[in-house]
Amino acid sequence: MADRQFVACAFRPHDTRTYTYHNDGPPLVPGDEVKVADKSGEGWRRVYVREVSWTRPAFETKPILGIAAKDEEPPAKGKPEPIPPVSRDLFGEG
Repeated sequence: MADRQFVACAFRPHDTRTYTYHNDGPPLVPGDEVKVADKSGEGWRRVYVREVSWTRPAFETKPILGIAAKDEEPPAKGKPEPIPPVSRDLFGEG
């Protein structure tokens, strides 16, 4: 895609190491905060745009999911809520 941006992002505001993602949405600029998939692929995390290019890198990239609003937080991590036990009465066993 000619209009696809390739975006170098840092995981923390002061990190120097960056990871490259692609952006098919509205143009981004250094300083923007965006969402990328977390390790599980079920949630997202905030990353910080450092550089933007239109030159495709020699490796595959993952997508930017969108702009992260300043007050928006990723879903809480942790153990999922336990599933309550099912009453045996529902199955006529008890």
